[in-house]
Amino acid sequence: MDQRHTVLVISENAADHLILAESLERALPARFTLANNESLERPLEALLDPSVDAVIVSHGPETDYLLRLAQKNGSCTPIIVLLEEPDMRLAAELTEAGAQDYLVRGQLQDHLIHRILDYSIQLKQARLQIQQLSSRDGLTGTLNRAGFRSHVARAMERSERYGFRTALLYLNIDQFNFINEQFGETSGDSLIQEMADRLSNKLRNSDCIARIGGDEFAVVLEDVSDDDNVEAIASKMLDAISEPLALENQKISVNASIGAAVYPDDGRAFGELVNGARSAMQQAKAAQGGKFVRYSEQISFNEDGNTAIAAELRNALRRNEFGLHFQPRIDLSTGQLVGVEALLRWLHPTRGIILPGEFLAECETMGLMKTIGYQVIQQACNALKWLDEQGMEHVVVAVNISFSQFQDERFVDIVTDIVKRARIDPNRLEFELTESTILKNAHDLKPRLEALRMMGISFSLDDFGTGFSQLSHITELPISALKIDAGFVRDVPTNAQQVAVCKMIIDMAERLDMLVVAEGAESREQVRFLMSQGCHQVQGFYYSPAIPLERLPRFVQEQRFRRRDFSRHLLGDGA
Repeated sequence: MDQRHTVLVISENAADHLILAESLERALPARFTLANNESLERPLEALLDPSVDAVIVSHGPETDYLLRLAQKNGSCTPIIVLLEEPDMRLAAELTEAGAQDYLVRGQLQDHLIHRILDYSIQLKQARLQIQQLSSRDGLTGTLNRAGFRSHVARAMERSERYGFRTALLYLNIDQFNFINEQFGETSGDSLIQEMADRLSNKLRNSDCIARIGGDEFAVVLEDVSDDDNVEAIASKMLDAISEPLALENQKISVNASIGAAVYPDDGRAFGELVNGARSAMQQAKAAQGGKFVRYSEQISFNEDGNTAIAAELRNALRRNEFGLHFQPRIDLSTGQLVGVEALLRWLHPTRGIILPGEFLAECETMGLMKTIGYQVIQQACNALKWLDEQGMEHVVVAVNISFSQFQDERFVDIVTDIVKRARIDPNRLEFELTESTILKNAHDLKPRLEALRMMGISFSLDDFGTGFSQLSHITELPISALKIDAGFVRDVPTNAQQVAVCKMIIDMAERLDMLVVAEGAESREQVRFLMSQGCHQVQGFYYSPAIPLERLPRFVQEQRFRRRDFSRHLLGDGA
C-alpha cells in the first residue's frame, strides 16, 4: 500500500485550493492527500502536527509570522510559499526566513509541484531521522549533549535577532548515587526516566530539555520576561521532582538543585552560559539541595567599593543609559492591546541589559531615584507620541512611581511641565502606586494625586493584596484600577487559596467601579479563569514579556492573528 503524505494548503483564494487539489490528484503513483485551510487559525498546531507533511501557504502579511513561529518552535514541517508573481528578491528573503521553497501562481505545472513536495517531504523525513539518531538521549528521549549545544546556539541566535532573553537551567538530581547503590542501575535508570517526564510536563512549547550527564539535565527557556519568571518555572520543577515515586516497591523522594544563567545578561558565548548555570547549580547544591540559585556575577565595579558604584551609576544617569521596556496589557473581552507597563532597564555599555533588582536599591540609597523617575516619565511621554505615530492612539502607558518621587514637593509641577512639553494626551498616562507608598505618604498624597487627576492622569494600585494598606485609602484616593499581584495568579485555577484571593479582589474592584488588571499570567488556563471571573485586563508571559518599544507594532500584528479564534481558545473546549 502506497504511503500517503498530507499537504496542508492555507489560502483565502478558493482557486488555489482547486488548482492544487487537481494537481495532487494527478500524481502518479497516488501519494498526496490534501488538507485545506483558508486562514491561519491555529498555526502552531499545524506546524507541530505530525500528520502534516508539508504546508503550502499563500504569501501575505501572515507569512513572516508563520515562518518565525516555525523557527522558534523548531518545526521540521517544510513551508512552501505561493507567490502572486515571480520575485527573486522576495523568494530569497523568504528562503532565508525559513521557507523551504516557493511556487508561483500561473506557473503551477504538475511536475514542478510534485517535485518540490517530494523533495521537501523527503528532506523533512531525513532531518527527523538524523535528529533522532544524533541528538537524542537513548534513555529519556530528551536532547543529548550534541542536540543541546545546537539548540542553545539557535536559541541564542533567536534571542539576538528578536531582542528577548533566554534562560539556561542546569539541574542535578540530589542523592542519585545513593539510589544507584541502594537499588541498582536499572532502578536508577527508571528514576532518570521519571524525572525527565516530570520536567518535560512543566515546560512550555517553546522550551526544551536535555540530559547532559548521568544525573544532570539542562533546560532552555526562551523569551523569559524577568528573573521572577525563571524562578517560578524552576520552583515548579523542584516541586514536581520532590513528589514521591515507587522503586522496588518502596516510596522514595529525591530533590534537585537548579542553577540558572540568562542570555545575554550572564554571557554571550555557549561556554559562558553553561559555566554560569553550572556554577549557580553548585551553589544551590551547597545549600543542602532542593534549591534554585540564579547566577549573579557581581557587577565589576562592585569590587572597587561604594565610591566606584556611585561613580558608575552617576555616569549611567548622565549618559542616559537608563531606558524602558514595555509589557503589553491585553483587554480580555477583545484580545486587543490596550496598554503597556513601562519597566526600567539599565542599558549597560558592556554588560548589556541589567534588570532593576541589581541596581535599584543602590540608586535609592544614593538619592538618584527622583532624577531617574523623571527621566522615566519623560521617556514614557515620548513613547506615547511614538505610539500615536504608529496608529496606536488608544494604548495607555503605565509608569511606576516611587515613594521618593512623591516626597518631592515639585513633583506635580515637574510632571505638568513634562506632559505639556511632550504635547501628549495625559488621559493615556497612568501612574502605578504601591501600597507601601500610600502608607508612607498618605497625608501629602491626596492633594498631589487630585492635582494630577485634574490634568487627566489616572492611578492604579500595583501588587494589590501583598501589603497592608487600609481600605479607606483606596476609596479616598483617586485610584481607578487595582492590579492583582502575580503571586496570586501563579497557581490558579488549581490553588484554592489563590482562586479565593483573585475572586475577592475582582469582586471588590467591581463594587468600587474600578478596573482590575491581573499580572503574571503564564498559561491559557490562568487567562481563561481570570476571564471567567470578570477580570478586565491581563499582562504576563502568556502574551508577552517586557519588550523594546519598537517591537510593539509586530506584537500587535501577531496578536491580531491570534485573536481570530480568541474566544474559542479561551472559552471553548481548550483544544
